[in-house]
Amino acid sequence: MVRLGGELDLCMATAVRSRFHDLDGDVEVDCAGLTFMDAAGINLLFEMERLCDANGAKLTVVNPPRCMTRLFSLARLDGVFDIRSGTSDR
Repeated sequence: MVRLGGELDLCMATAVRSRFHDLDGDVEVDCAGLTFMDAAGINLLFEMERLCDANGAKLTVVNPPRCMTRLFSLARLDGVFDIRSGTSDR
């Protein structure tokens, strides 16, 4: 599981991007600690989704905060990503 916190903007997305190329298998991204997300954050999630798909894995966005669910809804992306509340025991 990858935990994100703070603001998922261009600066943070660039720093986080490098961590995802080392992940193997299904990926859960816990977003409970995020306070802001912009288009760079959405782009990062799309990249992660494509990388997981190419590796035969699944990306799940876990615990999205209100700012994130609102952005997904406004951009009509709420059906694009696998989104759930709560964490697993992994």
